[in-house]
This record gives sequence, structure tokens and C-alpha cells, in this order.
Amino acid sequence: FTAPNVGMWAKFQLMPTSTTRGNLCDIEHKGILQITLFTPIGTNDTVINDKADAIVNHFGTELAHNVLDHNLLIMSSHKETAMPDSDGKWYMLPISIEYEVI
Repeated sequence: FTAPNVGMWAKFQLMPTSTTRGNLCDIEHKGILQITLFTPIGTNDTVINDKADAIVNHFGTELAHNVLDHNLLIMSSHKETAMPDSDGKWYMLPISIEYEVI
């Protein structure tokens, strides 16, 4: 994979874990949204950590959001520690957001 020639970029991965039918019209979706931030090796790590903190604060933990007439409950959101990727060219920092949509 060749990354774009930019200072920071993100990779998003939606990982649904279950879908449950409640009442006749209610469908509940659960899963994890994985956002991985990348910055070039040698970039001050406060740049990637500040962006990750902003994302975690935006989604929150045990917060409800209303998105397109659906209730989105964030069960938890947290960041991991930045680490070099397998090529040694980028720092990557995973953020996991556990959600439920009704």
C-alpha cells in the first residue's frame, strides 16, 4: 500500500458485530468503528495524539447522538498508543469506537 503524500491521513474500518430485531419495526445494529490515524515517522507525536483526542472527545463514551433519524449510542471510544507501521515509514494510532444504532 502506498500512502498519500500528506502530513496526516486516516483509514476507516466499520466492523459490524450483530444485528437484532426488537419490536416489529426496531432493528438494532452493534459494532466497532476503527479509525487509524497515520503521520510520517519523525512528526512530533503531539500532532497525532491531539487529533486522536479530538476524535475520542467528539464521539465520547456513553453518549447518544441523533444521526439521520436514528439513535446512535456510543458505548465507548478510546485510543491506543501510536506505533510504527510494518514499513517503518508511518506512525499509526488506532481509535476504537464501540456503537449501537437503533
